[in-house]
Amino acid sequence: MFRLPPIILIAAALAVAGSAHAQGAKELIFGTSHDENSPLFLYASAYLQQLCAEGGQRCTLQRLPGRRAEAMLAAGSIVGEIGRVKDYILKHPDYVRLDEPFVVSRTRIFTRVDKGITSWEALAKNARTVSYKRGVYLYQQRLEAMQPAIQPHDVQSESACLQMVLSARDDACVFDDGGISTDARPLLAEGHSSASVEDLPLYVYLGKDNAALAPTLSDAARRLAARGVPGRLHRKFYEGR
Repeated sequence: MFRLPPIILIAAALAVAGSAHAQGAKELIFGTSHDENSPLFLYASAYLQQLCAEGGQRCTLQRLPGRRAEAMLAAGSIVGEIGRVKDYILKHPDYVRLDEPFVVSRTRIFTRVDKGITSWEALAKNARTVSYKRGVYLYQQRLEAMQPAIQPHDVQSESACLQMVLSARDDACVFDDGGISTDARPLLAEGHSSASVEDLPLYVYLGKDNAALAPTLSDAARRLAARGVPGRLHRKFYEGR
């Protein structure tokens, strides 16, 4: 009877054990407020898969309203959030932010006609009422700081934000260029989008109960960057649309 050499049997056993361990590993759930059909969600989902695989984890990304994701992370119902700005840590000092941003998002202003808005200051001079997507805390901060010169209010989605302007219910809409979904994209052609008024590095955050994962995932992120993975994903999901 033919018998395999012991070294091959040992290697096969280790491979099976490793596969079983990977399949049985707990899936880590991350949240993001971006629409499933937006460039940023597609980019973030693909990036997260590679990041976690590089770090020996299994992860999935869920679309959640911004405030719900914030509450779920605080309660430990999800492991982390993707797409929060650097200063989010000031609001939640018990969270852990991975070292490097995973993408840079551009903040633009949508108006019915070109009003020459090139900065937040110019927005305050050229608009009275301004909408933004609910749950985007940084936009809320920026706009509330400009009161009473402008009257900000939040809406459910980027599509609703653009529609508020096109229906003349608001003078301007603040939006994230990566957050525009396939359904919302045609609306941009009906008005004017400014150049970026603020480039925002976006980060991956972990809740306090999963802070121990940060060194492993930060190292994994550096390895992905060294191999050019973020650039390839950006070209696929942003520039290829």
